Amino acid sequence: MAAAKQRVSRHNGRAGKHGVYNPKHNDRQFDVAHAENINQARTNQNMYWDWQNGLRDHEANQSGPYPTFNQVERAFYEQRYGDFIAGQTARNVKAGHAKRNRTVDDLLADARICPEETIYQIGKEGDCPPPEVLLAIVQEFMDEMQERFGSHVHVLDWALHLDETSPHIHARQVFDIENRYGEIEPKQEKALEALEIPLPFPEKKPGRQNNRKITFDSICRELLLNICEEHGLSVEREAIYGGQASREKNDYIIQAQREKIAELERRNAELTADNEAQSRIIEQARAELDEKLEKLSDADTVLDAVTDVAYREAVQVVAIDAIHATQEETQKVLAKGMRLVQSPETKLRQKERDLVMDWLEKVSNTLKKRAKTILENVVGILRGQPAREAAKQRIKEQARPSVISILEGFRQRTDQNPHQNKHRGHSLER
Repeated sequence: MAAAKQRVSRHNGRAGKHGVYNPKHNDRQFDVAHAENINQARTNQNMYWDWQNGLRDHEANQSGPYPTFNQVERAFYEQRYGDFIAGQTARNVKAGHAKRNRTVDDLLADARICPEETIYQIGKEGDCPPPEVLLAIVQEFMDEMQERFGSHVHVLDWALHLDETSPHIHARQVFDIENRYGEIEPKQEKALEALEIPLPFPEKKPGRQNNRKITFDSICRELLLNICEEHGLSVEREAIYGGQASREKNDYIIQAQREKIAELERRNAELTADNEAQSRIIEQARAELDEKLEKLSDADTVLDAVTDVAYREAVQVVAIDAIHATQEETQKVLAKGMRLVQSPETKLRQKERDLVMDWLEKVSNTLKKRAKTILENVVGILRGQPAREAAKQRIKEQARPSVISILEGFRQRTDQNPHQNKHRGHSLER
């Protein structure tokens, strides 16, 4: 039996509910004794790297003359983006918008342009490759990243953590581009465009679901998987976006919607069956009445005259009401799903929450936009020759007793008033 493939994860992010991510977690610049998820006895096995000082172990990182990750990131922003900050400040002052001026600290606190953090992990708890294999793979990946994208993508620091549940690496990088003033400016999408990274859907407008970062992450994932296989690992190549928890949450929401729709369909089927049973009873009684009043054949003439117009108008009204009710129930289901996703009790990351909300909003908007088309299609089917003729026949069968009763009453009144009947110019009897 072949060994199970290991899953390779590469997750990105810049900020969470408490703001932009702080690298002090990565270089352990806090009291790890108070962290329940960290095994303090293994912390000395961690490894650290930054763009200024290279690689070192935990003991050297803590006791040697090394700056913190916060400090090396601030130094990078000062050196590389200092001209941009100064130039933008001068332009803002000249334009009378000095309030827009920003410092290095402002850039580092901006979730759009602060360092992006990526977590690399291979396998799961109890089924991970040795730490030295993970380290060798990620180092090779970083070297390849530098060779391919180093002109616009810069890794600032990374840390190998062996003191948590599973070995993993936190790496932080920034994207930048030379702007029209000749200054180097942190800007992700423009940097990827300069690297000729295409949109996932070039023919569509760029947006949250169609940007170069999606393609870039896909390229990086493929590169990482290839390196893993070159190191002899058997890895799962199919990605799970949003993580298992997110996938289960999305499946729950979708399943809840399906169950609601199924319940509505079941209830509709019950009502239809009940109506058909009642109709059969009524039709049997009316058949007996039709046989007794067959001589009043003028009833068919009246029915032929009004059924076509009545059916045509009824189709429009009933179709509108039915589709409106269906749309309303569906929108309620979607709204409930949206509230569930937005609830503080729903443990979803903001990115995952945005993805689900975006999908639900698109479903809602699509249903709203298609309401008119659905109505036209339904009306078209109901007004088509087969459906119309069958419905008209049924209407005539169900309405005949009432019409005959009205005509019978009219005949009796005219029989009692011969003078009035004379002036009508015709007789109901044949």
